[in-house]
Formats: sequence, structure tokens, C-alpha cells
Amino acid sequence: MKRKLITMALLLGSFNAWAYQEAPSLTAMVEKGTLPALDKRLPEKPMVVTPINEVGKYGGTWRRIEPNYHFHEWSNEPLVALDDKQEYVPNLAESFELSEDKRTYTFTLRKGMKWSDGVPFTTDDVDFWYNNLELNSDLEPSVKSLFLTDGEPAKLKIIDKQKFELTYSKPNPNLIEMHQRSTMEFRLPQSPKHYLKDYLPGMVSEEVLAKKVKDAGMTDWRQLFHNRWNTRANTNPDLPVLYTWVYNTDPQALQQQAVRNPYYWKVDTAGNQLPYIDGMSWPQTAEPQVRILKALAGEVDMDRISKLTSDFTALKKGEAKGNYTTRMMELDDHANMLVLIPNQDYDGEEKEVQRLMREKSFRQAVSIGMDRQTQNEILGVGLSTPSQSVLLPTSPGGSDKTTSAYTKTDLVKANKMLDELGLTERDGEKYRLGKDGSKLSFLVHFQAGRKISEEGAILLKADMDKIGLRFVMRSDEKSYYNQLRRGGDYQMVLHNNTSGLNPLFGANNYFPVMSANNFAPKQSAYYLSKGASGRELTDEMKELAKYYEELLNEADKEVFAKKVNEVMELHAENLWAIGILRYTASPAVVHNRMKNIPKKLYSVYKSPFYHKKEQYYISE
Repeated sequence: MKRKLITMALLLGSFNAWAYQEAPSLTAMVEKGTLPALDKRLPEKPMVVTPINEVGKYGGTWRRIEPNYHFHEWSNEPLVALDDKQEYVPNLAESFELSEDKRTYTFTLRKGMKWSDGVPFTTDDVDFWYNNLELNSDLEPSVKSLFLTDGEPAKLKIIDKQKFELTYSKPNPNLIEMHQRSTMEFRLPQSPKHYLKDYLPGMVSEEVLAKKVKDAGMTDWRQLFHNRWNTRANTNPDLPVLYTWVYNTDPQALQQQAVRNPYYWKVDTAGNQLPYIDGMSWPQTAEPQVRILKALAGEVDMDRISKLTSDFTALKKGEAKGNYTTRMMELDDHANMLVLIPNQDYDGEEKEVQRLMREKSFRQAVSIGMDRQTQNEILGVGLSTPSQSVLLPTSPGGSDKTTSAYTKTDLVKANKMLDELGLTERDGEKYRLGKDGSKLSFLVHFQAGRKISEEGAILLKADMDKIGLRFVMRSDEKSYYNQLRRGGDYQMVLHNNTSGLNPLFGANNYFPVMSANNFAPKQSAYYLSKGASGRELTDEMKELAKYYEELLNEADKEVFAKKVNEVMELHAENLWAIGILRYTASPAVVHNRMKNIPKKLYSVYKSPFYHKKEQYYISE
């Protein structure tokens, strides 16, 4: 039986007999002749959004405080969305079908839908996005996992201007869920053919493209193209998109903004074109203390203010003066805010370090040598949970057993396990020497400016001192830290795990199959390159990779959960990544003038829930 998404055709059809309404600012543009009439801008069947509380009113600017890249997270428009009950909701596609063999997805786009500059959005854009961009090795070094099964890219078939098929070589029942949580992998809503083709070799003459590169001060066409295509860093205010609001600021401006998309393709139940809010503004960057001060002054309408639970108290005290309510933004899709990751592929000169990090009992000793309760009191204000780097217990395949494995402090047992590894001798500072009598130390990198990591590093070093292990903690600037992790030549990193719902959403945390993997980076490179680079997978990593491939093809939810649990048990026993604490919810504020805000707020980044940001409105 085919899986179908109901398109709400009867409800949508009833609107066609009505006159749609629009924002007054757009009506003024229509009257001046600078914008087509509303019925020429909407698709034949706009998506209908039911407001959370009430039909809103137009106007106002949403004042945000999170940094630049969060505009992209708020703007994400998947083909199909999920509501807060995890039910499928039409979005860019008014319908989709999944074939009985779970290999072919058929999507139908909305007829008459347009980009933010008024140019029609059709399967011509889909064809261009997939074949000319996603599968273009000159732009993308490897095909994204989102479009692969068994290393083979899915094949795109264009049926007509609205309908297309994506067929995988093997069953792939998880595409809908995966592409929603992969905002940087699913780039169709920002890939207009009519605009981007002018920056692509073969679609424009070499002379014209060379002049564009020179005029832009770029080194080559690739750099120019990525600059024109980039909504993550907002480098191009001219890029047409399918978003609610359109970025329209000088990328160097300290204060950034976006304005309503006059061609936005959603309406409310009264026939009002969305969004209600005229635009949003946010700073290019904002230090943590600045965010708090802005919120206390009532200058933030709705946003996460801090990643630290400890800031909740200060925000709560300022509610009356700032005219806002303090809320907690849940991170229900995140796993661990702090994880110690020994690199299984480290092959440096320190042979004892290499030997020990590859010993399961060493990793277990390190884990039970940690005082997670103290870490929780200081970093989580007592609101976190000690946990290994595994799925949340409430997720399919997660459990309390895997969460709590080797998390109880036991210094006696930890010392005994280290002794049994041959680390019985100590130097004058009471640090353990290697089995060969050599000085032994472990270099742990962490990201500078990430307060949780900075404070966690201090606490972790103190814990390791108690069992005689010399941990040298090194703070690295963010770009260098990320470059180091990609290179794979580190000993250990102190990082996080943002994949708590499903191991396929953030697979780098659990499988050696993606470039961002930290516990086996060189084996991941080997897997991705099919042996052309990196280091051949060990038997234990081959087992994880096999599970990954099986899960990608598994449609039966019970079987899927069973296999996931098996993977989590492997992680809980082997501790390739040693989890320390779960994420806590983050303090956020909602100004009292903001309406139609959900009762429960979720992290925007990789959130599984449908925010309905287009139906927020401002009431002074």
C-alpha cells in the first residue's frame, strides 16, 4: 500500500472562491504598480496554516538576538513537515507518495508557486538543484548522505512542471524525516535556477563568468558561486528564496534584517497571506552578556538568550521591567552537551597514548573516574542528567540502561582498571607513567568561547588528576578547532552530541560514515571515499557501518528500534565517545507583545517540530 499525504484539497479549494487579503505594505506596492496583485502571487492552492490561538494582524518587526546563521534555521522550508504530533504536514510539496518498495518518492509541488522575486518555482529548479548542484563534484566534494543508499546517489525523474520522483537503489524510508533535520543539506529552497545559472560554468560564457569573478574580488568561480548560494552565513542579499522572510542586508552590517516575502505561499484560515510580521532583525554577533542585557531591557521579542541554564534566574527576575516572560527552549532532539572523545585513529608518536585510547577498559576507567554529579551542579545547575553519548531514553531504541552505563563514579575500580593496563608506576607529581615507563599525558582540545566546554575542561582535568592521569586541556579558536577535528590528527576532543532522537539524524555521532565523525575520523574518510583515502575500518567500526546501512533501509519501526538499541548498547559498552552530561533546556524570552507563540518552545536547530513561525504576530 502506498503511503500518501493528504493535500487538504477540499479545504484549499474553498479558498479559491474568496478574495485573499495581504499586508497593507504590499497593497501599497500593488497600487503603485511595483508588485502584481495578490492572486497573481499566490499558488493555485496555497498552504493553509491554522493559527495557534487566533487570526493575527499585520505589522511589526521581530527583534531577535541569536547570531547570523540562525536566520537560516528559522527559515527552513522542507518538502514535507511534521507537526507537534509527528504527523506529516504538506509544505513545499502539496503531496507526496512513497512506493511500496520504499525506494521511490513522488512529490507534487504547488502549481503557481513563485520565488521571492516573482519567478515561477517548478521542477526545472528541482532538476537544476539536484543534477547541477548536489551532484556537481566541482561544488560538493561528495554527495550528501541524504541522497545516498549504499554509496549510490538517488536518481531524479522529472514528470512534469509540478511532479518529480526521487528513486533510491535500495529502500530508504527515512528521507522525509531526515531532510527536515538537515537544513544545510537540503538546499532546494535557496537554489533558483534563473539566478544561480549565471554563476555556473557551462551555463554562462567563460568570459562573462571570469568578469564576474574579477568584479567580485574572488579567486575562482567556485568561491563566487558559494558566496552567491550561501544563506547560512548570509553573504548574498540578492538570492531569491522560498522563505517566509527574505534577507536584504549588507552582509557586513552590524545589524542584520530580513523582510516579508511578497510571494510567500501560505495563508491563514481567514485567507490572509502570511506572514503577519513585516520582518525580523538581529545583530551580526552578540556576546552572551549583551544578549542578557538586551532581554532585560525588553529589546528582544522572542529568541534563545543563553545556552546556560544558570542564566534563567537573572532573566526571571527582570520579567516585569522588561515586559517579557522567561521560557525554556527545549532541546528534545539533542543528546549530550559535553562528550569526551578519544580518537581511535590517532597515530602519532605517543604510542602509549595510542594504545590506551584503543583499549575499551581504559575508556571505561576514564568514564567511572568522572564526577558527573559535580559537573551537573556546576554546569547544569542540577538540572542535567549524567549520561553516556547515546540516544535519549524516550527515543525509539534508547534506554535508561545505555544512558547510565559507566556513569557512576567509582575511583577504586577506575584505579584498579588502570593498574591492570600496566599503569602502575607514577612520577614525582603522582601522575601515572606509561607501561614502558615513559611520561604519559593526554592532550584534550576544546572550543574557546564555549563556556560549557571551558568550565567542563577544568572539572574534567581535576577528575583525571584523582586517578593519576595527566590531561592537558587546550583551548582552540573555533575555526582552528573545527579544522583540527576534520584533519583527524588529535588525541582527544571535548565536544557535544546533538543527535538524541534518531541515530540517522546526526549519524556522525554514532557511525564512522561521515566527515564530521570525531571518534574515528580517518576511518570515516575511508568509508566516504570507498578506500581512496583515510584508514581501513577495523572490525568494530565495520560493524557500526553495517548497522548504519541497515538502518537506512529499514522501514519497520519495531525492527528499526531494535537495531538502534543494539547500536546504543555497543556504544554504551565500548565508549568510543564518553558522554558526560545531557543537554538542559536553554533560557529564552517571549516579549508580551508577541502572540501565537507555542506553549512549548523547541530548539530551532534540527528541531523535529513544526514552529509555524509565519503565524506569529505582534500586538502592542
